[in-house]
Amino acid sequence: MTPMKFIRRNLLLTCCLLALSAGVFANGTLSGGPVSDGGMSYTISDKLLQAFKQAFPDAQQVKWAEMEDKYMVNFRQGEILTKIEYDKEGNFLSSIRYYSEKTLPVNVLVRLQKKYADKKVFGVTEITSDNVVEYYIKLEDQNNWITVRSNADGNMQVVEKYKKAS
Repeated sequence: MTPMKFIRRNLLLTCCLLALSAGVFANGTLSGGPVSDGGMSYTISDKLLQAFKQAFPDAQQVKWAEMEDKYMVNFRQGEILTKIEYDKEGNFLSSIRYYSEKTLPVNVLVRLQKKYADKKVFGVTEITSDNVVEYYIKLEDQNNWITVRSNADGNMQVVEKYKKAS
């Protein structure tokens, strides 16, 4: 890999990670009760915090935010960055997870490797809401960036394609 390609790839990865953490989030605790962020304070229910702690016991860098009608939590679990939205009653609404190809379900990974054997996986964004899971897989080759959308069954389609700068 040439130095310029290395720099561009790392810059793109850095931008993706910054985009994930760019929101204004208050540091939350897993002890329940009031959470404060300077001038803002709010309360996350003990029930929601207990459910979160039970579902994600290894969560690190946990940051909670309260919106008008929901709570959002960002955290890291191993190499996976996750953002989850809950309603005010603590019910799951949606999630976004960012990770590498090794975390993809096997059926999706096998189809991806067969269909795009000449491409390298740069990263994966998994979006879950209700009972629907979609994977947006960023692929690259020497000349292009390609984003492929896959459902849980491994049905894939290209949703965007860009030429790399020369």
